[in-house]
Amino acid sequence: MEKPISPETIYNGVKSKEINKNIAVSQLISLIEGSNNPKIRSESISIFNRLNIHDIRIFKIIENCLLSDESPFVRSSAVNLIGCQFLKEGLEILTWLVQHDNSPLVIKSIFDLNLELTDTRLKSLSKELDNYLEKIAVTIGVVHNEAKFILDLEGNFACTEEKYELELESYKLFTKLKDQKLGEFWLTIKKKHVEALSFNFFNWRYLKQNPSMFDSLSNLQDPIIYLNILRKYHLSHIKDFIIPESISLLTKLKKFNLSKNNIRFLPKSMFLLSKLNYLDLSYNMLSEIPEEITNLKFLNTLRIHNNQISEISKSVSDYLDSLSNYKF
Repeated sequence: MEKPISPETIYNGVKSKEINKNIAVSQLISLIEGSNNPKIRSESISIFNRLNIHDIRIFKIIENCLLSDESPFVRSSAVNLIGCQFLKEGLEILTWLVQHDNSPLVIKSIFDLNLELTDTRLKSLSKELDNYLEKIAVTIGVVHNEAKFILDLEGNFACTEEKYELELESYKLFTKLKDQKLGEFWLTIKKKHVEALSFNFFNWRYLKQNPSMFDSLSNLQDPIIYLNILRKYHLSHIKDFIIPESISLLTKLKKFNLSKNNIRFLPKSMFLLSKLNYLDLSYNMLSEIPEEITNLKFLNTLRIHNNQISEISKSVSDYLDSLSNYKF
């Protein structure tokens, strides 16, 4: 029985010159329009990007995906293709998406295009993106810039659920949950700035999925113990968390707890947090301590034990020795 053709097979066929580009376009269109699998539809759209094909037939199909495909993963791939290959034709539909799409993954994809929004042609899109962030900022009670980090977190949650929509009410409730390790709330906002953040992907996602649990957990002396027990029974659902580059926008952040997130890499933007004095990176998958950590001049407490770090440079070692409290 002949194996069904896949997007990757089509891509490899074009690269090896076994498949003509025109035939590849027809095959990919067939998969986008005919497959019930959103992963295949999404990958097919991504292949157009990888093959750098600019064909108006494709734009019409991608535009239809943005308007009618139920999968945010498909719409996100379509946004990337519009931004890379059909920006002139697709500006209007991108603007419409910001106004109407409920998936933070899709909206995050538009932000991630890193368009030169000062261009007069993009003025309308830029305005809608600003309005979108302002709605997040007002709802949560943070400044406009910090709303981008919240959107990026929401995009991470959306990556795990097909029907996830922007959900902001939980952030108000997170400010009421105590974190015994920090001696602070999970989320501390003062004067519209995030000052303390204790983020665990599993814990936050669990409570977003089970909002009725907030009242019960808030009455526990240490809700982390309860959530850690739950976490052990959901190991197969724990993903590697990637810290958004936009973390640097939390310019007033002083305490940051990222323990138990399966983090493998630290973005350089994280070391622009000039106010940071407490950092917990314990129980992750880090293989090194970046040299950039020495830029954190006000850091006095560092928890980075139970990772996969086998050696550190002398400059980092000297920096650790200068801290008043660290565990490695």
